[in-house]
Amino acid sequence: MTLHFRENQYQGVNAHLQSSYQAKGGWSGFHSKHISDLAEHIDSQLPAGYEVDIEQSLQIREFHPDSGERVRNPRPDISIYSQTDITTVTPSDSPYALATLTQSIADTVPTTEELHYVALRIYRVDDEIDRQAIIHLEVLSPTNKGQGNGTLQYIEKRVATLKSGLRLIEIDYLHETRSPIRGIPHYPTETDSFPYYIHIGDPFPTFDEGIAATYGFYVDDPIPQITVPLMKQDMLTIDFQTVYDLTFKSLSAFSRRVDYAIKPDRFDTYSASDQHRIISRLQAVQAQSP
Repeated sequence: MTLHFRENQYQGVNAHLQSSYQAKGGWSGFHSKHISDLAEHIDSQLPAGYEVDIEQSLQIREFHPDSGERVRNPRPDISIYSQTDITTVTPSDSPYALATLTQSIADTVPTTEELHYVALRIYRVDDEIDRQAIIHLEVLSPTNKGQGNGTLQYIEKRVATLKSGLRLIEIDYLHETRSPIRGIPHYPTETDSFPYYIHIGDPFPTFDEGIAATYGFYVDDPIPQITVPLMKQDMLTIDFQTVYDLTFKSLSAFSRRVDYAIKPDRFDTYSASDQHRIISRLQAVQAQSP
């Protein structure tokens, strides 16, 4: 018998859900919803003079968002269509509106390349000047991690982002693949490694003098609540756990992936201590079920 709950039953990241995405794919749906929820949360916490916007991720569009594989048919930014002379197929006195464009059904269907991720940017807004980007936030995807070309290009883009002076917040809920961030121990084999982390790169006052802080946490640990500087004395506190739980509960498609009656997919990819935490969580959830 399966055991599902609409609310997240873990105290932190739901290990069952994240393992399901890594084993079976489908991460982009959760990713997009989570980015949207983070944007709304951050928007509600920002002091006056700032705004948050959803923008294209550092992810490269030519790589598939789940597999990281290069797609075969890159889509150009501009497409030119051959338009049929509608008057030759529709009487001029027809009571119906004439189409302004005709094309094949296949041309109206998004290609794989359009399944790229989105990210967040926080801006300082001033009536006297254009808005100034100060923070970029990424939720890492399978494409950003591992050893493929998507990872290499992501690394290049993250370095360029930091060198441009933007603070970069990177959230990693995917424990199975190595982090693209140099210096973060590989889980679970290396000492002081964590399955999940939030990483903040702060290139102030300069890139060479800036400090990078990593907040690692284990299975069933609450996701850290972190305060980041904006400009001058302004600060922003992000309650990542509240937002994660909101995203998890928002669609039944997420909670239906989680069966607390069984272990998560690829259970052996967790450390022994995290496996123990998962078993303890399952026992607690099963004990409270009717």
